[in-house]
Amino acid sequence: YKTKEARYKKIMNIQRKISKEKLEKYIGKDMVVLIENMSFDGKYLVGRTKGDVPEEDGIVYIKNQDEKFINKFVNCKIVDVSDYDLIAEIL
Repeated sequence: YKTKEARYKKIMNIQRKISKEKLEKYIGKDMVVLIENMSFDGKYLVGRTKGDVPEEDGIVYIKNQDEKFINKFVNCKIVDVSDYDLIAEIL
């Protein structure tokens, strides 16, 4: 069990780095995002791009707390990334 867990952690660390490197190419780019909800802490709007598959791909966190954007498409600029997600600002 310990060997299996160690291998899993090693692979996930490698995958996390690969994912972040791939997402970094989007920094500075404009994208259309469908806003779906607010984050659980209410600090971000949460959405996805047209290429994101729910429950498989990462999400887009948007630095804006105005709920009027929920269920709407908005133009955003990607300003940062986390390991699996994009961070954007509404244009």
